[in-house]
Amino acid sequence: MKETKTTDENFLKEIMSKSKLDLPFSDFEDHVMMQIETKLLHQNKWSKELRLSWIFFIVGSVFGIILSIFIAQLREPIFGVQPVNLTLIFSIVFSSVLFTQIDTLIKFNRRINS
Repeated sequence: MKETKTTDENFLKEIMSKSKLDLPFSDFEDHVMMQIETKLLHQNKWSKELRLSWIFFIVGSVFGIILSIFIAQLREPIFGVQPVNLTLIFSIVFSSVLFTQIDTLIKFNRRINS
């Protein structure tokens, strides 16, 4: 019984000694762990900035919608421009900025999360 236990221990020691990996250079493990840590820190930083981007995008969109409603309710010209023309110009600019920014945020969100 004791002899079987000793042979099992020797067998296990032999297997474990063969499972050691030779590293390419001495600080390989430290280097890899530092890269992982740096990547995690950058990912956390980007996710925080992405959340802030979405928050400010939504706030800006709501502000733009409210502003377009107020411009549509104007009755007198501003700087010689009729309210109808001003509303049209503002709507075109606002929708262009809105769609380009939402497209950029969605692409950035996909790049960060993949």
